[in-house]
Amino acid sequence: VVMVSGLHQLKMNCSRVFNLFCLYGNIEKVKFMKTIPGTALVEMGDEYAVERAVTHLNNVKLFGKRLNVCVSKQHSVVPSQ
Repeated sequence: VVMVSGLHQLKMNCSRVFNLFCLYGNIEKVKFMKTIPGTALVEMGDEYAVERAVTHLNNVKLFGKRLNVCVSKQHSVVPSQ
């Protein structure tokens, strides 16, 4: 699972995050965190996809904001209740 912060709150949605990250591997789930605006969790198909996403997307500027992409402590993305 990848945690990405620094997302533009008005211009980014689940579809755009999916399209950005699918370049680096299969995407299982995308979930925006309600408690931390501009932050999302992306569950990817395997650890190699996670490594590729972190390597290629960390510190990239998107819609005028710099992304912070790192490996999450979570092992999977749990749907909201």
